[in-house]
Amino acid sequence: MENIQLNYETKNIIHKLIEEKQIPAESSGVFSLKDCILVENFTGKNYTYRVVNFVTGDQKYLFYKKQAIEKEEYCNMVERMTKLDFYNMKRASDGFEMIDVIFKEIFPKYGFTVRHGQVDLSKHMYKNLRDERIDLSDVAVGLGKTHAYLVAAIVQGIFSKTRFKYKQSPIVITTSSIELQHAIINEYIPEISKMLLENGIIATPILCVLRKGKENYLCPNRLRDYFYSLDPERKRPHEYKGLQKLMRDDLIDLGEITGISGYDKRKINVKSNLCFNCSNRRTCAFQVFMKQARKSSYHFQICNHNYYLADVLKRKDNRRSLLPNYKAVIIDEAHKLRDAANQMYGTSISEYEINQFIKKVMPNQLKEKWHKDLKNLCYETLAFNQLLFDELVNQIPKYLFNEETEKFATQITVRIKLQIEKIIFCSQEIRMKMSSGDPRVISEISRIIKKLKTFINEESIYWMENPKAKGQRILSSIPVDISSQLGSDLWNNEHAMILTSGTLAVEGQFDYMKRQTGLDQVADWRIEELYKSTPFDFKKNCMLYIADSMPYPKLDDERYITEVGEEIKNLILASNGHALVLFTSYKPLRMMYQYVREQISDIQLFIMNRGKSNVLDTFKQSGNGVLFATGSMWEGVNIPGDILSHLIIVKLPFPVPDPVTEYERSMFPNMNDYLEKVLVPNMLIKLRQGVGRLIRGERDTGVISILDTRAGRNGKYHHAVVGALPEGQMASNIKDIRRFLIDKKDDTFFE
Repeated sequence: MENIQLNYETKNIIHKLIEEKQIPAESSGVFSLKDCILVENFTGKNYTYRVVNFVTGDQKYLFYKKQAIEKEEYCNMVERMTKLDFYNMKRASDGFEMIDVIFKEIFPKYGFTVRHGQVDLSKHMYKNLRDERIDLSDVAVGLGKTHAYLVAAIVQGIFSKTRFKYKQSPIVITTSSIELQHAIINEYIPEISKMLLENGIIATPILCVLRKGKENYLCPNRLRDYFYSLDPERKRPHEYKGLQKLMRDDLIDLGEITGISGYDKRKINVKSNLCFNCSNRRTCAFQVFMKQARKSSYHFQICNHNYYLADVLKRKDNRRSLLPNYKAVIIDEAHKLRDAANQMYGTSISEYEINQFIKKVMPNQLKEKWHKDLKNLCYETLAFNQLLFDELVNQIPKYLFNEETEKFATQITVRIKLQIEKIIFCSQEIRMKMSSGDPRVISEISRIIKKLKTFINEESIYWMENPKAKGQRILSSIPVDISSQLGSDLWNNEHAMILTSGTLAVEGQFDYMKRQTGLDQVADWRIEELYKSTPFDFKKNCMLYIADSMPYPKLDDERYITEVGEEIKNLILASNGHALVLFTSYKPLRMMYQYVREQISDIQLFIMNRGKSNVLDTFKQSGNGVLFATGSMWEGVNIPGDILSHLIIVKLPFPVPDPVTEYERSMFPNMNDYLEKVLVPNMLIKLRQGVGRLIRGERDTGVISILDTRAGRNGKYHHAVVGALPEGQMASNIKDIRRFLIDKKDDTFFE
């Protein structure tokens, strides 16, 4: 019995058998094993037992007893069950056959359509999991890649158990968006688990757990201290009630907690430096969860890219890992992996951060000499901190403040290095004088010193953020060899790895992705590549319009604003709204919105300003509104139905120049090479992400309009742009758009 897993969750199986009239209505399940279940019936006098194969319908009566069987008798029941001819009817000899069974026999019972491209994709992923390869799969929207890799991973788990030296260990699934993580945990895995259990493919439910950084969880001690410090008369009533309710609840995931503010959450979340000396460490709900989450009994560990990379870096430094040892990694939304790496491998220190730590250590009394010395050190540190950030800002050319850049290039000059060294020296002196003080504060000082040393000891790319916001200015950096570091840290192991997204490749080639993530350092034999184009009929359901006569994109050109604004207006009228107008930055977004708003009054126009994502819901409910947007709207947003039937891309999404792109440029012998190998591939990937907002189902129809003259018939990037997009009908003018939509939409579309 040691290696046999019995499933006691038999309710769904019994319900299915009763519905099919294979067993009496009053039956109950004792346990199931493989494809068989032990069924119990009480006749009024005796308990009868039979084994039923709930896949084939075969069954055999065993015996009756006056008393229900006890758990001690289960071992004997299992022995009798496993000797039956119909027990564990082999439906597949290997993983490839099993994938066919799941997609072609089991899923259709529950309303799923067989998609041969999806089956082939799952087999491809299974093969690479089995052979411990690195798989790059560019998979278009509509092929069902999430089901494909989950089934591949589950089947790999089933068949790897027959291998020599098998050891249970989880598979990590990392994504960029919390929405996809929640969908995998709350929808995909429970649904697949239920179907496979009911059809005898697995014996026990598939288990998964969501992993997030500590700051996303509630600290019971901090909640209690914060709540009792509040004045009910001064706190907003609904927030006070929310915190009061939280005192009684068992919730620890702040993402699931509603009714309290972001400020409240920051006051009650887990702080790493408080956990080590916590008196409630053994009983704390968060600590209990963390201990449970690390168990290998979970089949899947779900996290975001940042959390996964944090685990990689901890292992690299021989520190305790965040995740348990795993056998494979599935990186979904893998096109965002490099962005996450820039954050995790980079370093940032803010003016505010240093000022705050000084406030914590500033003595309130001056009874002894060391108090006075400490206070002087604090004032010196504050002065050096301001001088440092003033000097950094002074390096930025004034004309850049009028641009829409968020990262301002800076350098660690001799003078700036001296200021950083002064802050480090003062901080070290403060730490020494407080050596017997609060260990949490000592830990914070050490963390800041370590950060500051990064800026003077490593070869990095440096920049400033918020340079005009005094007190909130930030100095940031990333290593110049970040791609090389990723190559060394991520791929030099024997784990199977699947990287998948709808936009990994450029014209079917993965060279850009490989360079960005250090995969170009990996031997070719370890990497498998797959490019799956869209399953949707773009030729029938989508039209592409590229404006040829627009001026060159230039915001200080009044003719450009007027002509493009006029074109946007005419396109909106042609589709009677139902449009998303995508920009690459906020300045043209505001200018074009203002222009079009003065021209159109009978169609609702919405603008997505910074931090105003709730406007998306209003747009979805508007019927035929038009949303002017940028930023996050280029990817990861699903707008179902006819509300989005016209995607208007104002400018090709080339990356905004910043210190990182400037450094990349310096690595190439000339601008043409840089354009070909970095800028154009980056732009085409972003363009494909944007275009992916439009056609997301077999019945979706719509128009893509591109207003950048560089994509026009005589433009420099025309062939690259057209080649990157699915082949649809080409419009020669705006009238073609109107005719196409009249043909595809019902009459209410134009009301």
